Amino acid sequence: MLPILLMAGNYVRMQWVTLLVMTIYLVGIGGVFSVHQQSQEVLFFLRSQPLYVLFISLMLAVPAIEADRKSRRLLAVLSKGIHRWQYLGGILCGCAVMTAIFSFLIWAAAYRLCIRGGDPTQGLGLLAAALFTCCVAASSAGLLYSTFLHPLVATGAATITLILPFAFAGGKTDAGSANLLFPVAGLVDTLVRYDFGTVDGLWALIVSATVATIIFWMIGAAIFARRDVTISPE
Repeated sequence: MLPILLMAGNYVRMQWVTLLVMTIYLVGIGGVFSVHQQSQEVLFFLRSQPLYVLFISLMLAVPAIEADRKSRRLLAVLSKGIHRWQYLGGILCGCAVMTAIFSFLIWAAAYRLCIRGGDPTQGLGLLAAALFTCCVAASSAGLLYSTFLHPLVATGAATITLILPFAFAGGKTDAGSANLLFPVAGLVDTLVRYDFGTVDGLWALIVSATVATIIFWMIGAAIFARRDVTISPE
């Protein structure tokens, strides 16, 4: 566990620019929405900003392996006795730390806006928790595909996997199946229809996203264990 935590901390330090820019953006956009705010503007904030965080969480994980391979850092890490599943776990935990910060900032901004506008705050914490777990699931999916695909292709493959129900339903998903099998698609569906106090289905999203994260990590570790880390995937 210690190697994973150490690698996670190192990965967060390497991504400090992304962390700083997103932190400034989320704090700033929360301030912008507080100017002459109305309830509909707060809802727009809650429906739109988490989608950006979901996308960023995917983009944090996808290029990590390729960047380490090109810089030879991957070989240096593995030569120190770090197992490949630990290496992937370190990247995933690093992504989790950053997405936890982003999810907290969205919760804090939304809570402040709701208090200022007199809107209900019920369910905001649960929504932030669902956002966090789905972000980690998105990072885990991106990491899985990046073990054997070029980052650009891996991004597309992970995106299709995460929002698969929308491809077949034209954006209209069955809530039960989406929450259980495709938690990120379920969260997107919840966000676009979100209203103050909504809590229905959020616990199912949290559980299914946690399970999906573990499954993606395990499959990615099994694939990565058989890959030649000196050769870039085409």
